[in-house]
Amino acid sequence: MRMAVTTNIFADKQTNNWFKACIALNVTKEGLAHFVDTEIKKVQTAVGKSCGNCCTENLIVCPTKGICKNPKNCNYHTQTKQPRKCPMNVCDLVAKSITLQHRYNGPSWLNTKAELWSTDHWQIAKCFFPPDGYINVSSIYETDFNGVINVLLNCKHFDSCISFTIATKQPDPACLLTRVSENTYNVQIYTR
Repeated sequence: MRMAVTTNIFADKQTNNWFKACIALNVTKEGLAHFVDTEIKKVQTAVGKSCGNCCTENLIVCPTKGICKNPKNCNYHTQTKQPRKCPMNVCDLVAKSITLQHRYNGPSWLNTKAELWSTDHWQIAKCFFPPDGYINVSSIYETDFNGVINVLLNCKHFDSCISFTIATKQPDPACLLTRVSENTYNVQIYTR
């Protein structure tokens, strides 16, 4: 015997609030898209052009916090990708410039492809994303709200583009972007 269960999810107030929150995140991200994309092109110019031949694994030293722990048994740096200097001496400087541009000196190297830094500005943006999970994201339009907010929070360039202080010092309250990021994280957890 089969029983039919009918549920009207749109009648549930909490469900409606989650739908509204998801729509608000998408609308806000779309509103920020042009601004963030344009400014990241400026960051790409500021950090310099890579040679286009070096991969990220070659530029990051072993061990690097959050990526690899043991140089003798490293899952990130294979034998053919052990850290080495850029043959044209430019990619190392670009990586260093990205690190200096990062508010916490910890770019998300697992997200980016250094061989594309000279031709794809969004590969630079991905250095300012959360630690990993964005390797296959290729534009701002494929980036979720959390990724976009993290670019604003982590890239020092945006200090001069926004009318409020991004990095507050303790015990000051967290800046608007930090509060949005924290609340967004909670929304994304519940909607997945």
